[in-house]
Amino acid sequence: MTPDPPPVWIDVTGLYSALPSDGSIGDVMVGGEPFVVQSPEVTKACTEKTKTPCAGVQAVGGRDMETRGTSDDTRVEFVLFTFATAPEASTMAKNLAERQRAQYAEDGTPATPVTLNAGADETVAIREGNSFDVVLRIGAVVAHLQASDANPADVAHAATVQVARVKAVSNGVNPDR
Repeated sequence: MTPDPPPVWIDVTGLYSALPSDGSIGDVMVGGEPFVVQSPEVTKACTEKTKTPCAGVQAVGGRDMETRGTSDDTRVEFVLFTFATAPEASTMAKNLAERQRAQYAEDGTPATPVTLNAGADETVAIREGNSFDVVLRIGAVVAHLQASDANPADVAHAATVQVARVKAVSNGVNPDR
């Protein structure tokens, strides 16, 4: 019997590499400087960002990206959360997805579920108009994408790229090479 491989996991340094780089989502998507928060502020930062408990969170990283120039107003915020274990990540992913659904309902328009297969272990995607929230669990990492003025195909592509970057970094590969 073959043992199960360890879950996908990345360290604080890997967060920078796992976040999308300019050109990795598409040649017109560019972004600001990535950020990473780690101990002792990480639990507070995670809870403030997600409005959910963040038991076991080890680091949070993120980057905003938008279309270059005046082609359109598409914007995507990428946030990664690393956990010690996949079950901790799964709990947080479920809590975050539920929180996002509740937020749409509080704003007066229930979100519509979206089918999206980006290669993650767990995926919840919802939309309201041209705004999307996608929560992905990849092993012990949770990725949250918030897109505005976007179309479903571009959101699916961004989610697929994010999952691939997390997996690459987890395997010791620089996703930009």
